[in-house]
Amino acid sequence: MISLSDFVDDRPWEMTERPFAEVAIPDQIDGVRMQRLVGNRDGRGSLTVLMSSHFEPGFAAPQVYHVLAEAGSVRAWVFHRRQHDRLAFFNGAFRVALYDLRPASPTYGRLNLLDMGAANPVLLTIPPEVVHGVQNRSGQAQYFINMPTQAYDPARPDKARLPRNHSGVPYEFD
Repeated sequence: MISLSDFVDDRPWEMTERPFAEVAIPDQIDGVRMQRLVGNRDGRGSLTVLMSSHFEPGFAAPQVYHVLAEAGSVRAWVFHRRQHDRLAFFNGAFRVALYDLRPASPTYGRLNLLDMGAANPVLLTIPPEVVHGVQNRSGQAQYFINMPTQAYDPARPDKARLPRNHSGVPYEFD
């Protein structure tokens, strides 16, 4: 017969790297935030915390969803008027293009290209009105997670789109 007293408590995690450390690039778009995701490995595989109130006090995720991106697929162009997207890239090879079209922004007109995934696991926070697109650059379907700051409302979608080849965005996915 088994009882709860037969179980052994987990040992504390030994972190070799600080989770959610800020990452920055030169000429980063104002309000964009990148934080390093750190996996905890053992003989079974790994566990990666995508967000936690331990590291981000007050964190709330009114909706969390998994996005499957087919090999070579592009999801572009889109922006939100009210919500921040919080995209977690921890597998595959993704290119994210960000374009600042906020007239009052100090980085208005700036383009950022970010490569993220298994080689660069990052939580990317994109503020409202920053146009963005995501490309799966790997040869197989991969996924990422979004934890936006507002739940999607089908009756009042907070999403505006342009075709991926629109000439007004100064970047073309290959």
